[in-house]
Amino acid sequence: MNKKLLSEIPKSLKLVVELGMGDGRLIKDLSEKEKENYFIGIEINTERFQEASSHIKSKNVKLINNSFDEVIPLFGDNSINKVIYILPDPKFIDKNHKQKWSKLYKIIYNKLEHKGSFILLTEITDALLQPVSDELFFEEMIWLKEFFESIGFVTVNCSEGPPEQYNTYFLKIFKGDTQRIRIIYFKFVKN
Repeated sequence: MNKKLLSEIPKSLKLVVELGMGDGRLIKDLSEKEKENYFIGIEINTERFQEASSHIKSKNVKLINNSFDEVIPLFGDNSINKVIYILPDPKFIDKNHKQKWSKLYKIIYNKLEHKGSFILLTEITDALLQPVSDELFFEEMIWLKEFFESIGFVTVNCSEGPPEQYNTYFLKIFKGDTQRIRIIYFKFVKN
């Protein structure tokens, strides 16, 4: 990605970036409904990227086949209206990898415009793949909420389950096992 890509984004549209867009289902749905936004979908997996490219025809979408942790720093500070991240890989959300991934979320915070939003849907699972207790679920929810607030985000929503309009391949699969895979939906806003 370079400055040329950013110059292609119409100034009249708000910029929305989806990290790890997979097969592009969500970005396709959103781009067809939200014409006031320009969407950039980033996917490192070439097969998923090609699948998304084959069925997304909206003019307000640009797809990038690269690692989002390499692409996000290239955006200007305060240039993105919304970042969407659904079911991050554990290396981008797991406590054991916090040292590495916390830097990414600080960069995302800087790239968001004032009052820009960060949508995060992540799963909570038991280490032994047993049903997730309410205690574990709320402990993880509070830990994540406190981490993102420590960066400067304000929590607007923190609830269980994905919003209805967010349809992805893995969300569909995970909805089938709500005992062992519990989804947390966060909406954060840059203060």
